[in-house]
Amino acid sequence: MSNRANSTRPPSYRLHKASGQAVVTIDRKDRYLGVHGTPESRLRYERLISAWMRGEPVPAREPESSNDITVAEVCVQYLRWAEGYYVKDGKETSEIHNVKRAIKALRESYASLPAKEFSPLKLKTVRQRFIDGGLCRAGCNRFTGIVARIFRYGVENELIPPDVAHGLEAVKTLAKRRCEAPETDPVLPVDQDAIDATLPHLSPQVKAMIQVQVLLACRPGELVAMRPREIDRSGVVWVYTPRHHKTEHHGRGRFIPIGPRARLLLAPWMPDDPDRFCFPSQRSDHITVSGYRKAIYAACGLAGIEPWSPNRLRHSGATRIRQQASLDAAQVIKRGSRCSRRSAAGDRCHNPHGLLAPATFWASEAILRSPVTPRTSVCFHR
Repeated sequence: MSNRANSTRPPSYRLHKASGQAVVTIDRKDRYLGVHGTPESRLRYERLISAWMRGEPVPAREPESSNDITVAEVCVQYLRWAEGYYVKDGKETSEIHNVKRAIKALRESYASLPAKEFSPLKLKTVRQRFIDGGLCRAGCNRFTGIVARIFRYGVENELIPPDVAHGLEAVKTLAKRRCEAPETDPVLPVDQDAIDATLPHLSPQVKAMIQVQVLLACRPGELVAMRPREIDRSGVVWVYTPRHHKTEHHGRGRFIPIGPRARLLLAPWMPDDPDRFCFPSQRSDHITVSGYRKAIYAACGLAGIEPWSPNRLRHSGATRIRQQASLDAAQVIKRGSRCSRRSAAGDRCHNPHGLLAPATFWASEAILRSPVTPRTSVCFHR
């Protein structure tokens, strides 16, 4: 009797200790899949289980060659790898959602196609799906890049021939205003009048968070995760070094200066325990970016104004610093570190106060003295 008749769960992938082989038992017969734990053995297991789930005859032995691996099977392998790679603090990052969306479009178009037959024209066909779905140009390029990355993974692990990935490199990214995909509007600073209208409808904590974020010109995720342990308070200007940040996987440091005005605003929210978060939440250790955004949206509704995102506060802060100090000061504070660009700057990596303090000290004192006007606003991309 078939395993399927006894259980709705598929037969498990197991280790045959005596031989070191991976094995799966189907219809009371052991199928050996190759060396346990290897991508090849996992692929053979997926292929056998797929046939078993469809009610098709399960072959007694899988072919050794991986040249007939399908696009869907490469996607399964890549997703399994990505779920272990794109992780921070034990949680999946937002990149996993991007990967799943790219895989969905790829599988809907070419799931059963042998992966070795995937060509540049087929990649452009998948990209057209993104365009037809209404994605902006940058989004189309991002998801198309993920699709190409899936096949590079297949080449890296010898699942498909190298010429597949090499061919996909010939596909150029969509150029601005030279394609069907629409452009996105730039992320603009929040008007000071909108901020002033929102503040009375917020809790003291969220109100302080907004004021601090404008001064620091930091990302919302960096603000909500702030802890005393990551703040160097030895100088006149404190320096906050986030434990995690957006570009850490590129090997870049991140230093966020905290001037005198921001220090005064932060003081009531600094816990005695250096490992506790400055902005706690009743539901978790700290308020989430989503919770922060929802609080602002609710306050905008009460104020009767158009909702604005906390990410725009970062651009508001950078614009004010540019007005009061200089463009260089705004770039240094907004980007945090440019140590890899020049050797002189590299020497300052070990002394972030020397790199960030002068411009920040001056800008933080004057940063809210004049409102941002549309003529002088600066647009920064994420």
